[in-house]
Amino acid sequence: MGNPQAAVRRAFAERFGRPPEGVWAAPARVNLIGEHTDYNDGFVLPLAIDRRVTVAAARRGDDLLRLLSLEKGERRLRLAEVGPGAVGGWAAYAAGPLWALRRDGAEVGGLDLVLTSDVPIGSGLSSSAAVECAILLAARDLYGGPDDLARLASIAQRAENDVVGVPCGIMDQMAALACTAAHVLLLDCRSLEADQVPFAPADAGLALLVVDTRVSHALADGGYAERRAACERAARV
Repeated sequence: MGNPQAAVRRAFAERFGRPPEGVWAAPARVNLIGEHTDYNDGFVLPLAIDRRVTVAAARRGDDLLRLLSLEKGERRLRLAEVGPGAVGGWAAYAAGPLWALRRDGAEVGGLDLVLTSDVPIGSGLSSSAAVECAILLAARDLYGGPDDLARLASIAQRAENDVVGVPCGIMDQMAALACTAAHVLLLDCRSLEADQVPFAPADAGLALLVVDTRVSHALADGGYAERRAACERAARV
């Protein structure tokens, strides 16, 4: 991709005729231990990887959202139009965090926003949470909002649950916001207590391989919701 920060700054200035107020980013993740345990109040052990979503943004004086993805195209909508079931496609992941941050009490206004990503979509690396968290951080810094990472992750999760319509757990959002270099994140998904566990396989002459199986998935296609419902039925039994 080259320099994604330079790319979004340049695209922002060309499209909107002014520089952005800042650039934000959130990483993709892999999970070492704990699949489908986050929404079952269990433990997970993710780590951030060197793929990320990068966002350039600036405030507007109205409630218009002008969203430009260098990979997906452009969307325009009003904040008042954003809500559960109201926005489809990739724009739901971009606009949902603004709706959720407003529901949390922040006075979020309009935004011009450019994003780019080098996270393979549908590969299980949580590109959706990286989009949500990068945009949430931008909106929080520009309009105000909480500093607590667990609360921010819960806001991003609400965006995906309610606006996108995917009943995901909180692992991906916590990983995108809280993972640190050379560590894995031991997360208790019931309490959201998180511990940074040192993890540097290269120091032991090892490498962590993330293998592309070339199997693609879409969380919003219903399969994820079916798996969660099955887990909940099993828990009741």
